[in-house]
Amino acid sequence: MEPRPARGKKGARAQDDDALIGELAGRIAALAAEEARRLARAALQQWDEGCDGLAGPWEEDARQTGTVIGRALLQGVVDIAAARPEGKALCPAGHPARAAGRRPKTIRTLVGPVATLRPWHHCQACRHGFAPFDARLGVVSGSLSPGLVQTAALAGMEMPFGKADRFVGLISGARLASAKTIDRATKTEGGKARRAIDAEAARAKASPELAWDPDKPGKAYIVIDGTGAPMVPKETAGRDGKQPDGKAKTREVKIACLFTQSGLDPATGEPVQDPGSATYLATFEPCDPFAAQTRQEFYRRGLDTVVQPVVLGDGAKWIWRIADEKFPQATQIVDYYHACEHVHDLSRALKRVLDDPKQWADHLIERLDQGDTDAIARAVEALDLPARAPDLIPDAEREVGYFAYNHQRMQYAHFKKKGYFIGSGAVESACNTVVAQRAKQAGMHWTIKGLDPIIALRVLHLSGRTGLIWNTITDQTPAPKPQC
Repeated sequence: MEPRPARGKKGARAQDDDALIGELAGRIAALAAEEARRLARAALQQWDEGCDGLAGPWEEDARQTGTVIGRALLQGVVDIAAARPEGKALCPAGHPARAAGRRPKTIRTLVGPVATLRPWHHCQACRHGFAPFDARLGVVSGSLSPGLVQTAALAGMEMPFGKADRFVGLISGARLASAKTIDRATKTEGGKARRAIDAEAARAKASPELAWDPDKPGKAYIVIDGTGAPMVPKETAGRDGKQPDGKAKTREVKIACLFTQSGLDPATGEPVQDPGSATYLATFEPCDPFAAQTRQEFYRRGLDTVVQPVVLGDGAKWIWRIADEKFPQATQIVDYYHACEHVHDLSRALKRVLDDPKQWADHLIERLDQGDTDAIARAVEALDLPARAPDLIPDAEREVGYFAYNHQRMQYAHFKKKGYFIGSGAVESACNTVVAQRAKQAGMHWTIKGLDPIIALRVLHLSGRTGLIWNTITDQTPAPKPQC
């Protein structure tokens, strides 16, 4: 489509636009009518032939028809936009550039390829050419449309790249990308996600002290854990690990899930997470940067002034260091199920000197339910290990020390009475959803550079916050504010 000369009046431009739009609408209407007749005739012929299971073929035909019409409409709009008169252009460095004709470009979109002959400019200072039109469409760095980039990235963050490629082809009905394209789009968009998360954390403002009101019923949970991601050997070289030879095969991803609780289930009396209130963080960064980012996320959401903070995690000391340093007024709770696992670990370690290890463990869990962690030390002391099994003393002391260190964090009867969550299921689920489902499939080994963008993208998506990097695919319903 040839560009039309510029008019001096807006009214003349509007008339030109109306004429072009009318032409396009006419072409689309004619195409739609032709496609509708073709599809309907084919469908009725199949029906008259007595074919069964026709909904599938009809559905596929309807999808292909929609794609044909959609591509024609998109092509027409792009043609109209490309034909509009170009004003003065500046190169990306800000220098004036001169018009230098037109150059073709094919854009791969969700409805198929769209070709355009768009204006080209040349900057004498930078000695390179560019197309402002590409920037307006969002296709400066490649041939993929923003919608196809996002589709590819969302598929790539959910499944292996080859499988994602086949999935996108199945849903779209056409080969729109390739496994390599899915890989590149996922990592590029994931890199944007990580930079956006870091930049937002840097912008978040926090007062020196938390300012929660203990008289308000709302609670904000900061649930923290870590999980290992399988790595290629160069990523674990020289690192201690849990393998029999003392070497590591994984690198830890630190994960936080922040959510609010406004009340209890009226039927069961159990605490209930506010729907849509969860946001997530996940990173390979060391403890200190992760701690700072977690605190900033807490402030970004405005949770410091409206709810009581609760830090919930297993017994790992790095978690409680974060709680002490970043959330000093928060209630600290050790995940109840981790605590019970430690009781069973202790009973297994001491089974040689126990008449009934299960009964012994069940009794101690009953005491744990009341917050009586001292009962565990007393029960071990009653076994008289120095006389009966001195070789078991180190294992027993380690487990007893775990309960002694976390005594205040294990007052489960008190926590239940106050209506707290005592289990870290939210972050356990996050570990599985953010990392395990994508990164721990059979045979997978990663580099940090390859996996971190995927994790960042999954975090934004799970938090309903992809609007930080995308503006054409609607996010989830925004998380409600705590009802305090």
